[in-house]
Amino acid sequence: MFRRIAACSLFLATSAGMQAVNPPHGSLPPLSELRDLLRKNVKDLPEAELDAVASQALLERVQGRILGPDESLNEESTEAAIKDKRVFEPGCLYLRIGQVSLGLAPQLAAVLRDTNLVTGTRGLILDLRFAGGTDYVGAANTANLLVSGDVPLLDWGDGPVRATPKESAWDLPVTVLVNRETRGSAEALAAALRAANVGLVLGNRTAGRAAVYREVPLADGRRLRLATARVRAGEDSFLGPEGLQPDITVKVSPEHERAYLDDPFTGITAGPGSPTGTNQVVGTVSVRRRLTEAELVRQRRGALEGSASSNVPPANAAEPALKIVRDPVLGRALDLIKGLAVLHPAQTSGSPAGK
Repeated sequence: MFRRIAACSLFLATSAGMQAVNPPHGSLPPLSELRDLLRKNVKDLPEAELDAVASQALLERVQGRILGPDESLNEESTEAAIKDKRVFEPGCLYLRIGQVSLGLAPQLAAVLRDTNLVTGTRGLILDLRFAGGTDYVGAANTANLLVSGDVPLLDWGDGPVRATPKESAWDLPVTVLVNRETRGSAEALAAALRAANVGLVLGNRTAGRAAVYREVPLADGRRLRLATARVRAGEDSFLGPEGLQPDITVKVSPEHERAYLDDPFTGITAGPGSPTGTNQVVGTVSVRRRLTEAELVRQRRGALEGSASSNVPPANAAEPALKIVRDPVLGRALDLIKGLAVLHPAQTSGSPAGK
């Protein structure tokens, strides 16, 4: 039995095009020779099992699988390109992406022109958690909006797509949120922004499904889906089945992340997969209502005249309770943008360049 397992393991590594761990005396023998040796010398290794092991290893190597009767080659989705947009204090523009498609870039461009959203902002948060897509043109076009110099963005087999030089572009901090459900062109967008040095990636390792897929027929009439080309971000950053490793890892279970996306202020009781393992609040970012100009005037007048003699109630009397962002990944991104605003106030205040 041990010989059988060892033989299968060795053949698995060879078939997948990977070198076995510490192969003795150099490289492995040719596949055809190894297969013949296994057939002749491993008596309890049936031919069908040998073929099954080899086929499975090869399919895993090229991210291949059999498509169902009604299954399409590429991932189909009805998700909106931008599912949510809001501003978190202090001036952090937040966009939740549903899928990275050809329509994302024009929608993002419209958001970046919206003075109600971008005036006074200190940074941009792109939330790609649970986002997918297979449109790499859409990913490159979206990255191009945030990259000013002539640098390579993405290459999915037809040559690199480069950013177009711009006199003015978004020049405020960008943070990108990812998780194990960030896949396809969403992974490519995150990788392109990081490779261009305009985005810091936070969260958990991505799904590892950024590739160009092709459908080929099998002899029995079924259809096989194969990854025929890898996606490259920047000069030499290839995306593989292992996924994109974030710059800052913040471990959160997928079920908790879904709850946080619905309500980033929600409290989650500790349990399996809890990010903290306690009942403590898992974020530290507070969001408080902005004071209006009239309230500031009343507050200043009350301070000058004395609160006891003033008939005007304090401005904070009707202020809602302090709200805490409890989503740990979003909270870390907000903290980073706040920290950059403190360290470099001239670069993180006012309107983005060109707005």
